[in-house]
Amino acid sequence: MVLAQIEIVRALRRSDLHHALRGLPCIIGFLVDPEDGKIFAEAARDIFKSPYNRRRDNAYEIVHWDAENPGGSKKADASLRHVLSANNRVFGFAAEIDDMPMLFRQAADAIVQTNPIDDRALKAVFRALTGSAPSSDAISEAVAAPLHLLGIAIRRGRSPNSSIRMLKKLIATRSEAAKPPQVSDGPTLADLHGLGEASDWGQRLAADLDDYRSGHIAWADVDRGALLAGPSGTGKTTYARALARTCNVPLHVHSLFHWQAQGHLGDLLKAMRSAFNDARRDAPCIMFLDELDAFGTRNGASDQHEQYTRQVINGFLECLDGIAGREGVVVIGATNLPSKIDPAILRPGRLDKIIVIPLPDATAREGILRYHLGDSLADTDLSDIATRLEGASGAVIEQQVRDARRQARSARRPIVLDDLLASIPARQPLSAASYRRACIHEAGHALVGHLLRHDTGSAPREVVVFREIAANGSGGRTTFSLDHGHDRTLQSHLSRITTFLAGLAAESVVLGEIGDGGGGADDTDLHRATIMAAATEVSLGLGESLAYLSAQNSEDILTWLRWDPALRKRVDSILDDCMEWATELIAERREAFDVIVGELGARGRVSSELIEELLTAHGPRDRPNRSAKAISALVKKASE
Repeated sequence: MVLAQIEIVRALRRSDLHHALRGLPCIIGFLVDPEDGKIFAEAARDIFKSPYNRRRDNAYEIVHWDAENPGGSKKADASLRHVLSANNRVFGFAAEIDDMPMLFRQAADAIVQTNPIDDRALKAVFRALTGSAPSSDAISEAVAAPLHLLGIAIRRGRSPNSSIRMLKKLIATRSEAAKPPQVSDGPTLADLHGLGEASDWGQRLAADLDDYRSGHIAWADVDRGALLAGPSGTGKTTYARALARTCNVPLHVHSLFHWQAQGHLGDLLKAMRSAFNDARRDAPCIMFLDELDAFGTRNGASDQHEQYTRQVINGFLECLDGIAGREGVVVIGATNLPSKIDPAILRPGRLDKIIVIPLPDATAREGILRYHLGDSLADTDLSDIATRLEGASGAVIEQQVRDARRQARSARRPIVLDDLLASIPARQPLSAASYRRACIHEAGHALVGHLLRHDTGSAPREVVVFREIAANGSGGRTTFSLDHGHDRTLQSHLSRITTFLAGLAAESVVLGEIGDGGGGADDTDLHRATIMAAATEVSLGLGESLAYLSAQNSEDILTWLRWDPALRKRVDSILDDCMEWATELIAERREAFDVIVGELGARGRVSSELIEELLTAHGPRDRPNRSAKAISALVKKASE
């Protein structure tokens, strides 16, 4: 809106129409981007409402001609005559001069062309809304963007870099034509590997849809939606295509970003409803919604965006289960961040089934290699390649095969094993000391995570330690199964922070000092523990104040930490207490802990079943009294 006001003023000044800025009588036409006409009309209305432009004799009117409001009929001319005679100032907006009625063109002082916003104006808006401006190179990519996309991307409280990233995404999807719904000609679920429960659920859905089409079961007996959760690159989009082919139904692919690119809120909601209408016409079908976390949550929206977020989510819920219904439409959402999704979207009858797609294990990695290689290297043992790709996602493995094929084409020969080996990023063997530290670190997460699983709502599923790592890679990982319906209290958050810090605590207990593997980047142990500790204070109402100061996202919370010494002191205290508690738990269960470290060192992998078995064999399964006492002390101290 501010950018539109700036351009209106500049257009008037460029055309020497200063009398319009001084509140004198005028009739001015503006030629604007068709997608931004409504924005310019609202901006002009705000200009006229300004205290500096209020005069008793200065009645005004804004007229906007677009596809929904053409201006060529006799009735339109009669209405326009009244507008022009009854108001001292009239601004008219249209995409083309021919869209303006002849009467208006004849009466107008001038018809002026608005220009794209320049970098100087954009920088000023960035500074006003975000506190700083991005680099000149980043600004240059934004100056040609339509105003409605700039308005979506640049928001108060969002960092300049995040705004630019959002803008690039919106620009990329804006011109993207909707893909015709059709059954994928790619793989079926039987061709994919490492999907776990996602494959089983998809096969059951295919059987149910067959029964539904044949009339053997009602739509009420079919799963109507699911949420795919997992790290980036695990193949959630590929899964949706394979699911559609397995079910032999059309696939409709959409995202909130695609709908946002259609315009402002009204246009977004219209595009959303149109997408669901198209899906209903093709029923039975699958509608795939990528990056579902982009909807956000109504409870986490900042004040200035709360109404927008609420209307978007309410519109989506209406499409999911409104009066029109969606019989025959299975909605599949995908996200890397299931905790960022509004709980109402996950209620029964909507996307109530949460399916986790994990990173592929060694067997799955070999299967993915086989699939992408096709008939190539059919008799070659790929187990060593699969082992070297430890921690790689399906997307990364596909890229390795693509690179290997490119190398073979360059050499004008069929692909060979050496091509695959050359395509794998160089890996650095860990020293004996580094490998042992990684085993100790991950064993700390496993033990403490298991002991506090009832408080955190998550339990360690598998622990893996790598003998070789890629550049900037981690020496190991502990994956957790999440209970998304778990009751989240201060107690559960402190327990989760303690689990995050347990790896460093284990290093301190056994080695006497910690290494640098717990921090240094986003999504590391220290990053997650710090964000969660600060969120209890500034976002979740679980600290010393009930005041809501920030959305629960890393950028906003870190900004608060940098500028608020008192908050930083409280967060330091929480982290110190949780670190101390993790250290105590590991020391108390040292015998079981040492066995887990030994198993990791020998096998490189420990399952949840083995963790349970080891803790049962080396002492009581849990220490609920001790845990409750420790948690109560932390809760009390955090609340003081």
